[in-house]
Amino acid sequence: MRRLAVCVLAVFLLAGCAPWISIEKISPGMTKAEVFQHMGKPQSASGSGNQEYFWYTPINRPWQRYYIHLVNGKVESYGPLGSEQEAAR
Repeated sequence: MRRLAVCVLAVFLLAGCAPWISIEKISPGMTKAEVFQHMGKPQSASGSGNQEYFWYTPINRPWQRYYIHLVNGKVESYGPLGSEQEAAR
């Protein structure tokens, strides 16, 4: 019984290292459908005209946020919130 409890605890601790979102699977040029397939629906979204922004927050890291910027339905840029200014340079 004790061995089982240790194994369960180890699984939970190791799972805490994963961000639980697949931002590493996103790449420029992906479609909106592909983004939703890898990331699921965003926590929030906004946009106008041909531009959209999606924001995601990992379940196990609520202090971090990631953005995905789409232009004409395809990924233009993505990354941690705050890095979108760097990507525009």
